[in-house]
Amino acid sequence: MSANPALVRALLGELCPAPFPNEVFVLRRDRVQCELHGVQTRVKGWQVRGTLYLSNIRLVFVALSTDESGLLAFDFPLCYIRNDKLNQPIFGCNNLSGQVWPAVEHGGPAGELPPHDFKIYFKEGGIGTFYHLYYTLAERAKKAFDEAQGRNRNNDANPPDYVTDLVSRAFVDPHDPSTIYLAQQPVDESQRLASAPRYAANYGEDEVYEPTGLRP
Repeated sequence: MSANPALVRALLGELCPAPFPNEVFVLRRDRVQCELHGVQTRVKGWQVRGTLYLSNIRLVFVALSTDESGLLAFDFPLCYIRNDKLNQPIFGCNNLSGQVWPAVEHGGPAGELPPHDFKIYFKEGGIGTFYHLYYTLAERAKKAFDEAQGRNRNNDANPPDYVTDLVSRAFVDPHDPSTIYLAQQPVDESQRLASAPRYAANYGEDEVYEPTGLRP
């Protein structure tokens, strides 16, 4: 799903996306800001601070608090991201901009719903570690998806063994405060989802989101 994916309490008590089968978390980046257009909020957009998670199949942004519409978190499937660009302005903070198709019924590249414009601001610290890992995983996911002619194969693009090796050899930018998951995942194996999540039936129809499905 795109809006409000299932969340769990991580080993240190923070909210974390519940992992899909074969999903491996790569890193977590705190104190970032997400600007997302085209979502159902009072102002038809979302600008909020929170935590960004990167896995082998998606980016997930988890806000510090729930919007009055009920929006707390948002999925960015790596294979659905397009026109992504790293911006490093002279005045201002590093940011990642682009578009992402919603992963809901009638969404995706061949669907009827338009993509969301997004921008993620890294207001504290560098992005050398984050961007290298993100770019590598996203490009592989998009290439595999395109070669499959629309069949979702983003899990196959970045298998767990490949991700483990990639992270173990990743350049660590001393100015990048990202938390890298080298040996231990942020959640217990028992918190892994058994299958793909159920898409929110009311997405795009009203301003009330289904609960995130927070699991113990």
